[in-house]
Order: sequence, then C-alpha cells, then structure tokens
Amino acid sequence: MKVHEMSFKVAVLEFNQETNTFSKLKTGFKDFEMCHYFRGAAIEDNCRGTNSEIGGFIDCCDRYGWEPVYTVAARAEPGGRVDEATRLRFVADVTAALDGQRLDGVFIVFHGAMCTETADDAQIQLLETVRGIVGPDLPVAATFDLHANSAPEMAALLDIAVSFRTYPHVDMAECARKAGALLEAAMRKEITPAIAIRQPPMINGCNDGRTTHACAMTELLEIADAIAGEDGILATSINAGFYDADIHNTGPSAVICYDRARVSDADAIAHAERLCDEIWQRREHQDQQLPLNALPGAIAEHFAAKRKAGPLVIADFSDNPGCGAYSDSTCLLTGLLQAGVTNATFGAMCDPAVVTDLIEAGLGAEREVTLGCKIDPAVGGGPIRVRGMVQAISDGRIIFEGPMFQGLPASLGPSVRFHVSGIDILISSERQQLLDQNLFRAVGIEPARYDIVVVKSQQHFRAAFGPIASEIIEVDADGLSTANIGARSYSRVRRPVYPLDREAEIVTAAASADVLA
Repeated sequence: MKVHEMSFKVAVLEFNQETNTFSKLKTGFKDFEMCHYFRGAAIEDNCRGTNSEIGGFIDCCDRYGWEPVYTVAARAEPGGRVDEATRLRFVADVTAALDGQRLDGVFIVFHGAMCTETADDAQIQLLETVRGIVGPDLPVAATFDLHANSAPEMAALLDIAVSFRTYPHVDMAECARKAGALLEAAMRKEITPAIAIRQPPMINGCNDGRTTHACAMTELLEIADAIAGEDGILATSINAGFYDADIHNTGPSAVICYDRARVSDADAIAHAERLCDEIWQRREHQDQQLPLNALPGAIAEHFAAKRKAGPLVIADFSDNPGCGAYSDSTCLLTGLLQAGVTNATFGAMCDPAVVTDLIEAGLGAEREVTLGCKIDPAVGGGPIRVRGMVQAISDGRIIFEGPMFQGLPASLGPSVRFHVSGIDILISSERQQLLDQNLFRAVGIEPARYDIVVVKSQQHFRAAFGPIASEIIEVDADGLSTANIGARSYSRVRRPVYPLDREAEIVTAAASADVLA
C-alpha cells in the first residue's frame, strides 16, 4: 500500500560478498552467477517476496510509491578476494544502468567485509564510484551484514547505514525496510541523515554476533536500542566484524545513524565510542566450540541421555564456506567414520572432481575415491580414500526454504549422494554453506530422518535445523576458519589489537590517542 503521494526515483544495487583473505581462491564472475547476478527487471522477478535485502527494498517501492531503477544485484558465497575483472564488469553494468537517470536516492546492499584485488575495503571503493556518478548530495542508504568490518572513513560517503540485528540473519528484508524508511524521510527533507563509525581495538568480539541466546551481543543490542531511543538518533548498529580478513579495519564496530538537524557530530561520535567501550568490556565473552577429539564422547553421551526427538546436529564451525573456508575438510568426516556412526548424513563436501567421476559412474555404482582437501591439502586433514555407492545425482539447483534467503534460488552445482559406511555424504561441485534443509534435499536427503546430521556452517544453520534438532554440537576441526585466532598470520590489521597484543599495550596506546586527540 502506498502511503505518500510524492514519488521518488531510487536506484538499487547489490555488491555482496564476504572476503576471507587467507583463502587461496579468488572470487570471480562465475561465483556470483552461482549465487546470483541479476540485471534490470530480473532483479524484481527473482527477489520480490523474498526474505532478502532486495526483497525489502521492493517492499519500500510498493509502500512509498518509489519508481525503482534496477541496476545489478550481485551476491557470491564468501571466499577469496573479488578479482578485478569481475569488479570492473559490475561497475560497468551499474554505470550503464544509471546513465541518464535523474535520481532522488540510491539504495545499496553490501555485506561490509568485501575485499577486491585492488582494495581492502570494497565498500569504500564502490561508494567512491557511486558518488562520482550521482554526486555528493544525493541521499545514499546502505544495508550491512552484522559481520561487516566497518571503517570509520566510510561515514563521509554514506548517509544511512543499517545492519542486521539477528544471527542467523533472518531479518534481511526487515533491515532493508528500516533503511528504506529513513531514505524516504531523507528524500522528503524531513531528516538530514549522517553516520558515525568507531571501532574498539579488537579483531573479534560481540560473541561473533550470535543472537540465539543471551550473550554479549544481545546485551550490546539492548544498550544500542536505548541509545536509538534518544531524540535525533535514527538507527544504531553493532557489527561483530569478520576476523578471517587481514585488513586494517578488521573487527567489531559501532555505527550511529543520526539526524544532523538534531544531533551534533560530536554527540554521535560519543555514542559510538560508548558502544565501543561496552564491546571492549565484553571482549572475553565468546562461545567455545568442542575440539574434534572430544566429539566421540559427546556423541555417546547424547544418545545415552537423549530426551528429545530429532537428529543430533553437528556443525563443522571451522570449514564453514560461509566464512570463506573451502568446504572440503576431511577431519570431521574421518572422525565420524572412525567412530562407526550410522544413519548419519554429512554436507556438503565440495569436490567437483569426485562429483564428475561419480556422475560418470552412474546411479548404483560402487566406487573408491580420493575425497576432499584438493584446494589446500595442508588444511583440514588431507584427502582420504573412501569406498561407497552413488545413491543420487542432481544438478544441485534449489530454492531456499528459509527462513534465511527464503524464496531465493541457489545452486550446489552438479552434486551426488554418496553412501559410505553408514553415512550419506552430499558431495557438491560448488561451495555453499549448509544453512537450509533444501540443500540436502537436492540429492534426496531428508534431514529429519537421520540420527546425526552434520553441516558445514557456523551459526546460520540454526535457523533451519534448530527446530528439528534434539541437540546441537559445534565442533572446531581446525579448518581454514577455525576460531583459533592464533592460527592466522595477520600482517595488515591495525596494531596493537586484542587478542594479538597484550592488553596493557592496547590500553596505553588508546590513552595516548586520546591525549593526542
């Protein structure tokens, strides 16, 4: 329903990827195509009615009577840096779509932790390009994942910033609707929006942004909400950051969106710094993952005391492709095979070479294959030899059931179900975080029918698998995205910083900075 007679022309673009700079892979155009790379009218055709940021933008168009200018909506699975050819193609497509347009506003969907081959902060890089096209005064709003690495310098290029509040991210469309409401007010000259961004001296924090139980992140959101209730404060965001990126601004941040007509820049910065202090005070409040060697005992204990129907869901935290990991670690699979588990399913093991071999072998074929760890054999346990039977073959295409990404298309690429010693393994040819039950169903696996369900995911899986689980166990199996910060060699992050440096050194440096300011 349209609520205003005045109509504005608003361009929308999405450039969305989370970059793990420790990955050996580059993210290219094909990787965006595997998630989505929609142009023009295809954006509305594919995103209307979905629980996505673009879906929320379309809701705003309907509500406020905006005339949308659909440019490009591009999203890729987290991975290595975005290659320059892909970035330039995206910029060219966006520029062509904006050519000759007289706009009233711009709406951008970011992740917030994207890096390209030519920039550690792809958000600032793209905003500079957009500002070069639309000028410095047009209102620009953006949405962010709560794992954004938000640089304070970005505030000079952006008027409105709103981050997700949930992890798993089930509020994508809602976040966009909130940003859209502020953009509408800005275009109507009812507010003069601006943002302030500050970061504490930390690489990780906010309990990685988890909101499924009471913890540091939920406490921080309550404090942020209290600030948001003050006159002139338009939105407050807590970003947990993304520590798999070795860049200067890796880490948590506080973002204050405010009305300059009612709040001074100094007061907005003070609010952001107060939130940073609160994040710092909770720096050691982090959930811990089970070490791999403790898993057999945890499984035995679960089934000995099981009081609730449903499968035991085991999450491989460290090989989560949603953090840019390779999704081909064998450590956890080897542990399950050695433990002799049965009626289990495991997904997804990304190994395109094995998929090709098994598809050629055909349904019902028994084969011995070398599985996993093809990208970097030094990470995740190394390749293993397994013998099994091909039970299903699929093109890997699905529509997300939700609640995350509900209604959006996705693909695992050609995929198979391979049965090995009591375990049905989903083997894919593309990396895809196992956060939706329909990904298993692509090869005929119905998760609820198994005693054990293993997913390569960190937290997002809880939205879809939590309702069917009898218990959830998170395991850190020493993959590329291990929670062990010390396993990474950082060279570009600002220093001193927690937990890489001594707290006394960090406090002294912060005090010196205050004096100099």
